[in-house]
Amino acid sequence: MKTIQKEIKEASLTNNCPECFSNEGLLLTFYQKHIESAWYINATKEITDKIVCGNCNTTIYPVRWTEDIERVREFYAKTVENPKTYFKLTRLSIFMMLAIVGIAIAVFIFLRSNNSI
Repeated sequence: MKTIQKEIKEASLTNNCPECFSNEGLLLTFYQKHIESAWYINATKEITDKIVCGNCNTTIYPVRWTEDIERVREFYAKTVENPKTYFKLTRLSIFMMLAIVGIAIAVFIFLRSNNSI
């Protein structure tokens, strides 16, 4: 099972970076969690975010956020629309279900023909 974070929104911030103190280069990105396996693909409601400074190439973790960064992040979090969730079966699972149904029908017909003799 593979978990993928797909980008749903990106915004550049003009706040100062807590690491290099540059006021250009902060990038806030929101991601939606997708779970993929051989049997299904599921897009969940779970949304995560990440702030990265483009100048010093550092991920800014919540411990280092200033009050201004927190306020701006909350504002952008409100503007993110609820992403669409879905659950899709893969071709493998559809073929397996069809095979099981076909085998069940064949067994039923075989047992039915043996009882009528």
